[in-house]
Amino acid sequence: MIALPASIGRLLYRMVLLLRRRRLRNRSVSIISNDCWSSFMYRYYRIPFNSPFAGLFIMPDDYLAMLENPSVLGAKPQMTSATRSRYRAELAHLPDYPLGVLPGGIEIHFLHYHSQDEALDKWTRRVARIDWDNCIVKFSQNNGCTDSHLRRFQALPFRCKVAFTTDFHPDMPCAVALREFAGEPQLGRYWKIADLHWNFARHADAL
Repeated sequence: MIALPASIGRLLYRMVLLLRRRRLRNRSVSIISNDCWSSFMYRYYRIPFNSPFAGLFIMPDDYLAMLENPSVLGAKPQMTSATRSRYRAELAHLPDYPLGVLPGGIEIHFLHYHSQDEALDKWTRRVARIDWDNCIVKFSQNNGCTDSHLRRFQALPFRCKVAFTTDFHPDMPCAVALREFAGEPQLGRYWKIADLHWNFARHADAL
């Protein structure tokens, strides 16, 4: 394979980005996500981060509790260290990082932030931008997500929602199976291949 000059590569990248953005119908969407998928989407389309759900993850029970009572997002997270998380046994393989705790003990795991101050500042600024009338709510089968969690997500009243799963769930209209992970218990780092996947592209177009 012949390597393209860097200048041509940059030009092709700008052309692809332009085509992506021309197809995009909604450039002010708030993406609610339990992991880094929202960060990927905002960067993929180079649109404003109209949501605080970037560079972080939330465990399934906490994420669903938050979606079932979105008013908790109006409270200031109490900042601490991930070493104080009640999930520390499951997450022992991760380095220390800032942790925010909302009412009800809902934990926000700011995995990709360098300090508690940075995490709190970006969370506070971005949570004010959430538009619940113009949002996509995404769930994924990771971090111990079970069928029970998926059914709770299916029952939520949000108009535009999607759950990425390892297997097909014909009884859950919001579920989209990623075939690369068929038969596996969890999705793992699915966003690394997401932009090559038809299901991702189809739901990215919902923006």
